[in-house]
Amino acid sequence: MLTASIPESHMWRAIDAVRDLFCATIPSSGLLWAISDEDSTQRQCKGCGEICQLLRWGEVQRRRDSAYQGSSPPRIVHNSYLELKLCAGGGPGCDPCRLLRRAFLLEQITRQDAERLEHLGNQWPIHAVLNLSSSGDTALALAIKSPKAILFSATIHLSNEPRPPLPRKPTKGAPGLRSDLSALRQVIDSCHHQHSCSSNYRWSRRNPTWLLKILPDNLVQLVEGPPEPVNYVVLSYSWGDPATMPAAEWARIKGAGTKTINGRPVPERLNPFRVRDLPETMQDAITISASLGVSYIWIDNVCIPKGTNWDTEASLMHEVYGNSAFTLVASSSAKATDRLLYDRLAWTHPSKACQLREWWWLHNTQMPLDRVRFEAPVSLRAWTLQEERLSPRILYWAGQRWYWSCPECQVAETGELEWAPPAADTTPRSSPQRFLELCRTGDEHLLHEEWLDIVEAYTRRDLVAPRDRFLAIAGLAVRFYNAKAGSGGTVITEDYLAGLWKDNFARHLAWSVAGAVDSRRSLQDIAPSWSWASLPLQVHTRTKTPFKSSEHFKFIAAEHIDPAHTSSIFTRKTTGDPSTDYINRGRAVEERGRGVKVVEVQGRFRRFISEDAQDVPWDAIEWKRGGRSSFDFGAFPGQSIYARNSGNGSIISKDAHSGEVVGQLDYLVPSDNKNRVMSPYVQEGCEKEIMCLELGELAMLLLVSNRRRGQPESYRRVGVAIGYANRKGFFYGCETRKLRLA
Repeated sequence: MLTASIPESHMWRAIDAVRDLFCATIPSSGLLWAISDEDSTQRQCKGCGEICQLLRWGEVQRRRDSAYQGSSPPRIVHNSYLELKLCAGGGPGCDPCRLLRRAFLLEQITRQDAERLEHLGNQWPIHAVLNLSSSGDTALALAIKSPKAILFSATIHLSNEPRPPLPRKPTKGAPGLRSDLSALRQVIDSCHHQHSCSSNYRWSRRNPTWLLKILPDNLVQLVEGPPEPVNYVVLSYSWGDPATMPAAEWARIKGAGTKTINGRPVPERLNPFRVRDLPETMQDAITISASLGVSYIWIDNVCIPKGTNWDTEASLMHEVYGNSAFTLVASSSAKATDRLLYDRLAWTHPSKACQLREWWWLHNTQMPLDRVRFEAPVSLRAWTLQEERLSPRILYWAGQRWYWSCPECQVAETGELEWAPPAADTTPRSSPQRFLELCRTGDEHLLHEEWLDIVEAYTRRDLVAPRDRFLAIAGLAVRFYNAKAGSGGTVITEDYLAGLWKDNFARHLAWSVAGAVDSRRSLQDIAPSWSWASLPLQVHTRTKTPFKSSEHFKFIAAEHIDPAHTSSIFTRKTTGDPSTDYINRGRAVEERGRGVKVVEVQGRFRRFISEDAQDVPWDAIEWKRGGRSSFDFGAFPGQSIYARNSGNGSIISKDAHSGEVVGQLDYLVPSDNKNRVMSPYVQEGCEKEIMCLELGELAMLLLVSNRRRGQPESYRRVGVAIGYANRKGFFYGCETRKLRLA
């Protein structure tokens, strides 16, 4: 039963709230009462009276000071979400409560999120706070709060001006229980005919190798990509986590893949087959595409037949996504068996103008697109990062509405929700197409910064198969290289090195982890220690710290490259077509880059910890006061010391009478601590073995020798130190050495 895991007290609280509300709706109770002078049909409840008390508080503050900024004390407007829903429900209902209910629903990205609002375990009081800003903006912050945490939140905007209500029944351009795609078709047509997206961002005239052709009568057919360009949709979605779903469900998702016989797709796919044979997300994506007048769709699991050279297909993703009519991002789907098309609860009741205290008009706010981008389940999947960043035009399909993004505009489905509170700072709106824009303009500095941003986003995501670590970002690497190489260059210095780029190699080496991670999940069998790709999956990294190059650091060569990643493209003769030749070169550089294991570099080099330094406990030097954390070395005057935080991997080195350097180790020492030879971490008690290589003026790599692995001349990375302003002269007078990093 659903209630089996719910505390009994929660269940009875919800039942009592519902019972009380039914009793209160008897006319003599006075729970529902009309107070609007503007519209005698507008219904309001006692909870609205609590909001009116907040508005009175705000009016008093504004009379005292028109630029007043602050927040009111909280007030409870309803005892639970179910009570709010019933108050907003059928019959005349309560108009402000309908708007409050919609506000909570619009904050939910998936259908499951919206359904969680009604779960009995989430029935806690709804608190409201009135926020007044110095600019004159007024907003009502809502929160469903348990004793331990805020479970749900929403925002209502208040103004002195009404907004035109939408028609009572959903029509063109108006949101309803089911999406009316006529408004979306207008947006797409406008983009196609009035923007330069297609002409400026289309990669080539080539279609994907295989496409699904959408046929009448709910049929589809796998066909070879036509020789001439066609409009096709690309589906970006999450397969789901096999560990959290029944084995049969995962088998059904995997089973949607196209099998082959002698290298060709099976006849069952080359002949028309039923749409319902595919998982639900794919079914609804096909329906949406057909409704928008598109006759082809590309879905990875179906259009890359089993047995296909997966490495080659992965390096073509910049073409697949760059040439599409648009990419459909299944933001509302957590797994491939989730529906995209279903009743949207936010639009159960038609919208209408809503007013309190004669001059306060209430409006729903719009969820920023960035929240949909970064919080939807699909954003947890590594493959979808390049699917988004390589797409000139994107349709985000969220639970209650859609969003459209192209290089020239961003549009939300619901016109009434165009207003959004201004940001607290002047940070510009982020754009999913920023990477493509920089590739097109060729700004070298910003392009490298964007790659570092991509790395930060990518390392946080998950992969079903860790061996795909490089493949899931291959399309971005090809696009990056080609943006720098250009079609006519003869002397090209850029090179791809296991997820890093040679022309700014020191900067790219200076990544760090937010906190040391479990060494037992390391991927150093896939990537070298100096590459972020060697980290475990779903690790938060930092790449965008201030950096100024050191004149002493130099990249020399990539020494060891796995032969399995030396592409046959290298050995092909040029075709005579500069465009084709440089595209092939980009693919070859990416394939080769996956196999780089050892590089030779040069830079200033020294010990991280002095030989005479004393090991001291971390808590003997850490100084905390309030939310601040610093260091106090008063107990060790005139001594060289070092300390290591076993909890987060921080490590500090301080020479006598000099400032300290704080580093961050990549890995924690596991509790069993058995694998001493192949371990990626620094053994406890072996901290003095750490050496360091200067990367920038305030950035260094922390290294240990590979002599235990039989490679005395090479070093492996164990961490980094960045921003040691208290010890700017750490490398003064140190020797410059050539090192091999593995």
